[in-house]
Order: sequence, then structure tokens, then C-alpha cells
Amino acid sequence: MSSVGETLRRERLRRDRSLEQISRETKISTRMLDAIERDQFDQLPGGVFAKSFVRQYARVLALDEEELAAEVQKTIQAEEAGPGFTSAPPEPAFKVPKLTQWESAGGSSTSSALPALAMVVAVILVCSGVYAWWNRRPAPRPAAKTAPHTAGTAVSRASEPAPVMHAVAHNPETPAKTEVSQSSTAPSEPSTQPAANPAATLHLSMTATDNNWVRAWADGKEVMTRVLNPNLIKTVDAVDEIRLRTGDAGTLEVTLNGKPLGPIGPRGQVRIVQVTREGVQILPLPPKPAPEPL
Repeated sequence: MSSVGETLRRERLRRDRSLEQISRETKISTRMLDAIERDQFDQLPGGVFAKSFVRQYARVLALDEEELAAEVQKTIQAEEAGPGFTSAPPEPAFKVPKLTQWESAGGSSTSSALPALAMVVAVILVCSGVYAWWNRRPAPRPAAKTAPHTAGTAVSRASEPAPVMHAVAHNPETPAKTEVSQSSTAPSEPSTQPAANPAATLHLSMTATDNNWVRAWADGKEVMTRVLNPNLIKTVDAVDEIRLRTGDAGTLEVTLNGKPLGPIGPRGQVRIVQVTREGVQILPLPPKPAPEPL
């Protein structure tokens, strides 16, 4: 039976299609398509993405995408398993003499070892008692420091008038004057990061090389709409689905569960990316509304 890569390559050549044509239709780079045809799935981002890329490739060639994706899964599992091996247990640092050697030593050596053994047990018991007594001994409490009070000091303090506290009305239009340190005046990025979902299985991180408008949904709920500044990392967590829309696909770098997805489109193009447990898919843009009649 032919491999997955050989099947795809043979069908592509039969249809007289080039890798560049397949790349334009699937939005998958020619380097990854060539790796698929060579059955080098370790050069793809991961197992989920490898199956997704093979499905898209097979769909363009009108092949059975589910069958080919299953073959890819078997190939990846076989490569991850690797050859099994067993290691011999390490030898003990010291060897205990056999019972026959102890018996051959004779009764005289056994009788002479009993007093020494009793002495060792006694020393162990004494050390245990000292250690227990030391742990139960209460720790000394530090002496309380009391400042000396003199009669003259008490009288002088009593004669001083109490400070007058002036009430300040809080006017929402006139903010109260507060002392702000130099470090607090620096501009800070507003925190729009959603709380981490402990049940999430999809963890998507985004960073941009240029100012990029990004909108994201997690499990059907909108969680982010903003302009992503350069070198700023934002993450989105979801259980089943993440949908991402960007105004400049060429300047956005996306990582899913710690693995980069690769380019999602050319620079200056709008892209909608759908990420599920099954894989990653580029969705078509919605049609523009027709102009209203004059």
C-alpha cells in the first residue's frame, strides 16, 4: 500500500497540478506540502496540524481526507513510540554476605557480637531521647522593649493641642490631589487579559511585528478586540474553539499550545482563523453588504 505522501503526490501529478497551485488554494506553504509528500511529518508544527494539513491537501485533490488523516495519525504514533528497551537494575553499593557465610562463622562470633549490638541500640535510644527533649524545649521569648516615659514628657504631650483634621468633600469633577511617585507616572498597557480557564485545552498566543487590529472569540464568546502593538503577547484560552480575525495576516505570529502555526496569510490581508481540537482552518471572509439604492 502506498504511503500518504506518495498517494497525494501521485494524484497531484495525475491532475497536472504544481505545489504552488496547491499552496495558493490551501494557504499551506510549499515547504510543508513537500514535507507531507515525503512523509516527513516531524517537520510539521504538530500531530493535530499535520492531520489538518493533510485533510486540506486531500480535499483539494478530491481524495478521502478522513482515511489519509487516520494513516497520518498511525504514522505519527509509531514514530513517537520508538524502539522499546529495558535497563538492568543497578547493582547495590554493598553486598550482604549469604546466610551460609554467617552460619559458617560459628557460634563464638555470634555470641561476641551481641554485646556490641546492644551497645549500638543503647546509643541510638539515648540520641533519640536527647533529640526529642531538644525539640520540645520552649523557645525563649524576646523581651518587650518599652520606651521610658517621664512625667515631664507626659505633661508636655498632654498640653499640646490635638491636630485638626479638615474634611475634604469628594467632588467627582475635581479629583483630590495625591502625591504620585515618578514610577507610577509611566504609561502602562491596559490589562484586557481574560482569567485563565482551568478546563481549557486550547491555549493560543499572539504577537505582532507591526500594529495589527485583532478580534478573538473563545467558545463563541468575544474576549478581545484591540490593536495589538509590536512585541506585545496576548493569549486566548478555550475548551472547544477559538476564532481569530486579524486585519494584517502577514504581521501576526500565532502559537497554539506552544507550537507555532506558521504564516496565516500575506501582509495586508484580512484573515479569519478557526482553531478546534481537530485542527486549524482558514475561513472565508463574509460577503460585503450590497450598497443601498439611492
